[in-house]
Amino acid sequence: MASVINGTNIVLYKYDSNKQYYFNGSINQGITVNGFACKELSTEDIIGTSTNFNKTGAGVIASFITDASDPSITEITAGTWSIAAYYSIATAFAGAKVQYKLYKYAGSTATLLATSDETTLTSLSKIIYNTNMTVTNTVLAITDRIIIEVNYLGTTTNAITLYTQSTNPGITTTNISLGVPFGASTNCTFNTSVDQVEVTTTNSASYKEFLGSQISWNISADGFIALNDYSYLFLLNKLQTKEQIIVKFQIDNDNGTGSGTLGYSVFTGLANIVNLDMSGPVEGASTYSVSLQGTGPYTVSGTQVTPTGVVIESSNVTMQQYTAIGGETTITFSTQIGTSCLSVTRGGLEVRTILISGAPTGENVTFNSSTGVLTFARALEADEFVRAIFK
Repeated sequence: MASVINGTNIVLYKYDSNKQYYFNGSINQGITVNGFACKELSTEDIIGTSTNFNKTGAGVIASFITDASDPSITEITAGTWSIAAYYSIATAFAGAKVQYKLYKYAGSTATLLATSDETTLTSLSKIIYNTNMTVTNTVLAITDRIIIEVNYLGTTTNAITLYTQSTNPGITTTNISLGVPFGASTNCTFNTSVDQVEVTTTNSASYKEFLGSQISWNISADGFIALNDYSYLFLLNKLQTKEQIIVKFQIDNDNGTGSGTLGYSVFTGLANIVNLDMSGPVEGASTYSVSLQGTGPYTVSGTQVTPTGVVIESSNVTMQQYTAIGGETTITFSTQIGTSCLSVTRGGLEVRTILISGAPTGENVTFNSSTGVLTFARALEADEFVRAIFK
């Protein structure tokens, strides 16, 4: 994102702590995997007419793949996913089971990553069944997509039905934790205030006195532009369902001209969408204004710029910066020997995992405290900016 939104511009984030995907059976993705046409696996649920899949005998019931515009991930961490979906069976019999398979899809190649537990279907009526899937740590390319294939482990004479969308959504809850930028604006405001309670007494010498009470905060943005696959309808749905979102209000602490690299401050908190206004100019890009009301406390992380210089958290925390020549896989910070590495960003993106030993994989890094060497699994690109925080 830093390569797109620079300087004094501001980006707002939606944060999914356990990213969910929905089986949208009515949308054909135009991709055939294992001989089966894939439907949509999306972070947004279609609430319209139900789309159902019938299957008699063992085999694939349906296959779902993420859209190419879905927010990309570069790693699946080890853990447990859960899949909840609605089924019915035509006749009761032993051995009516379903199982899910997880693939990564790269171009035209699908690679099996995990297979779920088997779930036995027992009801002639439509009911929801929950199934767990254990996934292992897997590195993904930025263009890789995820496929979930639904398999029926049955006989040749008994039929089952998988229901999707409407009042019976199929939902996969992952352990993927992802901060997704959903919009940007050059005219954005973060406001925080403290209610003042009057505590004037006879000893106030004719002056009113006040005591700080409750703190409130909000975010507003005009000329707001949606990023990636997020849109006015996405936010409208969140407003209608009164769903709270976690937002990150990011400020680039440059020197006002865009040439400085003092670092970032990030305000993070839980917020409600209060107001949404849309504008559709003639022959122009549609924009909208959004107002977010913070609920509960917000936190401030990253760099804080003061008149005397850069301060990060406390005096015993230091920041190092490096601009790559291109092709480097290591950076040596000799002044940080004996310290711990708290944070690394490359190209403005936060590195998720910082190892203390061994070879890193994917987008992760390893910091050797005894030598001060920071090692990257993927070589740095020319002019790529790296910032690391140590304590």
